[in-house]
Amino acid sequence: MRIRVEGLKKAYGGRVVLHIPKLEMGTGRYIIRGPNGSGKSTFLKILAGIVRPTEGEVRVLGGDPFKDLRIRRRIAFVGHRTGLIEDLNGRENAVLFLCGLFSCRKVGRFLALAERLKVIDVLNRPVRTYSRGERTKVSVAIALASGKEVVLLDEPFAPLDPPSREVLSELVMAVEGTVVLTAHGDIPPLNGETITFPAHHGWSSGV
Repeated sequence: MRIRVEGLKKAYGGRVVLHIPKLEMGTGRYIIRGPNGSGKSTFLKILAGIVRPTEGEVRVLGGDPFKDLRIRRRIAFVGHRTGLIEDLNGRENAVLFLCGLFSCRKVGRFLALAERLKVIDVLNRPVRTYSRGERTKVSVAIALASGKEVVLLDEPFAPLDPPSREVLSELVMAVEGTVVLTAHGDIPPLNGETITFPAHHGWSSGV
């Protein structure tokens, strides 16, 4: 198993917003569905080692993402706030996140993905000028180009138009590692396991 959580709880101000008794994920695609407030985004941030759980055990790629930097380096995360640097352009962000100070082979992968997602023409513009959809596309292209073993995408389809959604679905299907994404509403068909997060404090599988 690439991801395993047990007895997981997250509470804010004494209110439990997420409770997962046990969940395991291997290689493949996992689509987390549920209404707003069901803890979908919180769950991804916990897996990414960004938000600490109140209780429970979290293991990603055999380690603890909160204690082991090497584990976090093997995880790609794209949230609602994409984390792109506003004053850099899209290509500069890609070089920084994928390579460091100098360009590397991964930038070629990024450019191919940006071409597929039809954002190749915006890459020389500062990120601060991007629409929400452009930010999402560039961020997802960086995440997928990184080759990380676990890719976490929070509502990636939400700001995209239908043609872009179809392309993103194809790109996600081509990932060989583990992809966990959240979705609210209709998305293109994906070959994967659907997990439903209810609004109350519990968890159930949609499979």
